[in-house]
Amino acid sequence: MNEIPFGVYPTSRLYQTLGRASVEKLLRERKARVLRRGWIQVGDRQDPAVEAVRRGGVLSCVSALDYHGVSVPEHHDVHVRGNRWAVSNRRGPFCRRFGRPESEYGAIDDVATALAHSVHCLDDEGIVVVCDSLVYLGMMSFDEIEHLFRSAPGRVRRLLDKIDGRAMSGQESMIRFRLLRENVKLDIQVKIAGVGTVDILIGRWLIVELDGFEFHGDRPHFTSDRIRITDAQNLGYHLLPFSYDQVVLDKDKTHERIMTAIRNGAHMRRSVLAGVVPEMTTEPAW
Repeated sequence: MNEIPFGVYPTSRLYQTLGRASVEKLLRERKARVLRRGWIQVGDRQDPAVEAVRRGGVLSCVSALDYHGVSVPEHHDVHVRGNRWAVSNRRGPFCRRFGRPESEYGAIDDVATALAHSVHCLDDEGIVVVCDSLVYLGMMSFDEIEHLFRSAPGRVRRLLDKIDGRAMSGQESMIRFRLLRENVKLDIQVKIAGVGTVDILIGRWLIVELDGFEFHGDRPHFTSDRIRITDAQNLGYHLLPFSYDQVVLDKDKTHERIMTAIRNGAHMRRSVLAGVVPEMTTEPAW
């Protein structure tokens, strides 16, 4: 019998790969089970596609992007794409895409198909977060995203110039997107002599650093972060470090803290803790 990995498969594919007799043997021995007509799960490992298939569709949209390792906004439901029959006869809910619907599929959509279905479930910020991550991870190029969005709603196409594949985390994309809406000029992933690479630099002197011990989860990384903060302050920079929860769950207060620092001119002048002026290894954003 040909081997097939544990997972969720269309029954027809299993018949082609293993043969009908082998599939029926797996079912009798309870090494596989029917999830619904036309779909079988091999093995009993937890699989994110199981609930989607049981609902009458496949894993797609934000859930599929998350499965593939893309940075996505917080979500608590399973996002499912159904075929025409499922949409008409099942309760759902089902995610929908712009343009022509898909006809062929596996249990989990590829990133391009998932992205096409995500634009109706995500707000503008969420779309930019996902696209930033896709480009940064090398899963899609900017040109591929632009081509995919050619038939997308106008609000989606207008977000193309907001995509920046240098963003190393979803939180970085979120902060950048929120500040750009306020017409704040900034740069990301800026190298500063004596400090290293910082997440976001506003003006010449205001640094926004994301994550910390809550993200790294170990003492060496936490210690390294503290040293970088101290070095930056000694060189005259104002530091605003934020955790994941502050950026994602307490976003309004976090945004207001950054805007307050900007209104107070922190991005334009050195801190009173300053020592010497560092040499910039890249052009600062003004």
